[in-house]
Amino acid sequence: MEVARWSGDFLRGKGVEDGRLNAEYLLAHVLGIGRLQLYLDFDRPLAETELAVYRPLLRRRAAREPLQYLLGSAPFRDLELAVDPRVAIPRPETEYLLEVLARVAGHDRVFESALDVGTGSGAIAIALAAEGLARSVTATDISADALEVARSNARACGRPAIDFRRGSLLDPVGGLTFDLVLSNPPYLSEAEWRGAEPEVREWEPRAAMVAGQGGLALIAALVAGVEAVLRPDGWFGLEVGSAQGETVAGFISDTGRFRSVRLHDDLTGRQRYVFARRLTHDQH
Repeated sequence: MEVARWSGDFLRGKGVEDGRLNAEYLLAHVLGIGRLQLYLDFDRPLAETELAVYRPLLRRRAAREPLQYLLGSAPFRDLELAVDPRVAIPRPETEYLLEVLARVAGHDRVFESALDVGTGSGAIAIALAAEGLARSVTATDISADALEVARSNARACGRPAIDFRRGSLLDPVGGLTFDLVLSNPPYLSEAEWRGAEPEVREWEPRAAMVAGQGGLALIAALVAGVEAVLRPDGWFGLEVGSAQGETVAGFISDTGRFRSVRLHDDLTGRQRYVFARRLTHDQH
């Protein structure tokens, strides 16, 4: 625990929030134990061989390399997903997108087919399959590297049947239709990217985070094209930036093809999710 305490102070001095917590996760990772086990073995001496593995990881975290990349994984709902600099790190806000889905569509709702646009590590697609929220799941991403990570994660989570397709937004699924389309698209503006923490700006893939037109370009393109792949009465859900909700809801309403366009708050009270339901043919 002396090592954890010293390391925590060292990381805080380098601008790492929760320095002690980060140090404990790294230490537990090196020792191959759970973090809480550190407290049961608090007085256990560390071998020089263990310290030799730990020190470079600590230095990399001090240089603001994300903890999840150092550990090689990130939690997402009940899953543990492999992550590295080829993919953005799954975040709690995206986990909560699925909570909002359950609330708006019904907790017992099972979709026949679902599409995850811009899947990255595969988090949304794999969670939909693993939690039985959709009977078949398709996912797209423009990055071949990201799809390699996503496919590997799907296999590791026992969901090899997910159909991963490479291409921009909806291009890979032309001719197909779905009951549910979800996306956590790139939505940071250039200014937000430049002002982001070093962990984001210097390590996470820029293409997975930033979009033109003040962060709205890809969202606008997705809204414009989604009707072609969404079945009548199907659900469409987006995670957006904390100041984008009203604008994105307006994009969707302006198409005249959706009803029940609603904004939903994240756990901090920010409007981060937009859900809508496509009109049936009779309602057009």
